[in-house]
Amino acid sequence: MTEQKEMIEFDKCAARVIEIQEAGNFLPDTTTKAGYEASKRFVLDHTTPARTDLAKAHTAAKAFWISGSKSVDKRKNEILDLLVEIQEPHQKAYKAFDQIEKDKKLKFESDLNDKINVFSNFCHSAAGLNSEQITTLIQECGEIDTQEGFYHKGAEAAKARIEALTFLNEALMLAVNQEAEYQRQQQLAEENRVRQAQIDEQQESMRLQQEEMNRKQAEIDEAANKASAKVQAEENERQRVIDEQAMIEQEKKAKIYREEYAAQQAEIAAEQAKKQEQARQKKLIDDQKAADEKRASNTRHVTKIKTQAKKSFIALGFSEDDAIKAVQALSHGEIKNCTINY
Repeated sequence: MTEQKEMIEFDKCAARVIEIQEAGNFLPDTTTKAGYEASKRFVLDHTTPARTDLAKAHTAAKAFWISGSKSVDKRKNEILDLLVEIQEPHQKAYKAFDQIEKDKKLKFESDLNDKINVFSNFCHSAAGLNSEQITTLIQECGEIDTQEGFYHKGAEAAKARIEALTFLNEALMLAVNQEAEYQRQQQLAEENRVRQAQIDEQQESMRLQQEEMNRKQAEIDEAANKASAKVQAEENERQRVIDEQAMIEQEKKAKIYREEYAAQQAEIAAEQAKKQEQARQKKLIDDQKAADEKRASNTRHVTKIKTQAKKSFIALGFSEDDAIKAVQALSHGEIKNCTINY
């Protein structure tokens, strides 16, 4: 080999660079599949092989002429710089497109998480609302279709929707019970007010009757004073009889009133006791129903988690019996340092 022959190899590389430069005299739209592939293939099929050949020529030249390596390196670097300059716009173009696609994917994931967080917002919105408003939230939450628009996070969205509906239904039951208790208290207060008004009316009627009797008695006394002593004595005796009869009659009426009043009070007390007992029984039934529903919901949830765990063990190669035993061991805390979350 001679120096001239080795430098000829570099000249071939230099001539090839001109051809590559002409072939790469374009910059396509890398946002399209064809443009992206065109720039990437230009780097892979043209500049990269040329750089490889240049490195080989450089290595061959240096193997025979160590003393001339500096001039060889300089020539190689000149050609390499030119190749890098040629490939740089293409490389930047398709890498920029790669970054755009990466950013799109990150935004897509963020948008999906925001959609799932809507279910949590339903729960936060229920605070302080009445039963009708909570029912509206339940309808809106239930109308969201987690089968579409959530893509690979459909299962996570479905779980969040179920948890939100469970929370809203519990909030609805609590609001309904509170509203029913408020209505009951209002009704009792109104009934007591009406009864007290009736009692006040009866007492006012008795007071007026007493005043009328007193007025008539005064008239009788005035007429008696104008009569003679004999007439006065006779009148006094007659008046005594009248007063006695009037007192007897008044006492009878008072006794009847006291008996009626006592009967009314007893009836009111009995009715209040009856309603209080009914309310207590209803609360016991409602509390038991809520507890049963909560236990049933928890049982379904635990069963779902254990079923998913069993399927995971089976997917790992466990038999169904072994998978069941493994889930039971986790549930009972028999496997050290391992737990199962519900």
